[in-house]
This record gives sequence, structure tokens and C-alpha cells, in this order.
Amino acid sequence: MRLALEEPEHEPITEALLSAIQRQADPPGAFRAWALSQPWSRFCAIVRVVAGAIDEEQEDR
Repeated sequence: MRLALEEPEHEPITEALLSAIQRQADPPGAFRAWALSQPWSRFCAIVRVVAGAIDEEQEDR
């Protein structure tokens, strides 16, 4: 997870990505399979959302 959070080239976190995460969130096993099937840059963005890193980034601005 640390590598994904530190990835500087992650996909932009957009409303479309947030919507996709919400659609895939249940059940957790399906979410995990979906997240792991994404390209690396998108997976890194998903990890940032799930870990709450985007909230911290917005506070830094």
C-alpha cells in the first residue's frame, strides 16, 4: 500500500473515479478484485481514496 500511496504518477481523482469506487464498493471481495484488476496508475488513485489521502491533500491546499 505504501508504494501506491507514494506513486507520483497516479491517475487524477475525478468524480467519475469516485463514482466507480462507490459502485464497486459492495461486496468487499468484489471491490478488491475490481481494484486489483485496474492499471497501476488507477489502482494508486483508488488506494489514495480508500486510505483518505485525498482529504489530507485537499487540506494542504
